[in-house]
Amino acid sequence: MIKLSAFTLGACFAGFAGSFFAARQGLVTPESFTFIESAIILAIVVLGGMGSQLGVILAAIVMILLPELMREFSEYRMLMFGALMVLMMIWRPQGLLPMQRPHMELRR
Repeated sequence: MIKLSAFTLGACFAGFAGSFFAARQGLVTPESFTFIESAIILAIVVLGGMGSQLGVILAAIVMILLPELMREFSEYRMLMFGALMVLMMIWRPQGLLPMQRPHMELRR
């Protein structure tokens, strides 16, 4: 029940965001979203940690600022982006800030 509620709430936010985006743009077509934008959004979730909200926020900040900081290396930007993704998957596969599971002691 909790997972269904979380999915419903997330879909509600996504619907509101989509309606505001469409109202602001005036026209939404499949060409409005490129593959790289979808890949960046997926990378934000994976790098942030699948269950960590704070990790996803931190990853979003990093993933949005990183291309701007690497703008002077425009021809190598995607290569550096890919290398950083591979290093991140090797170094911290659980994400930047992994979800902390509560440890409960079982008493007899």
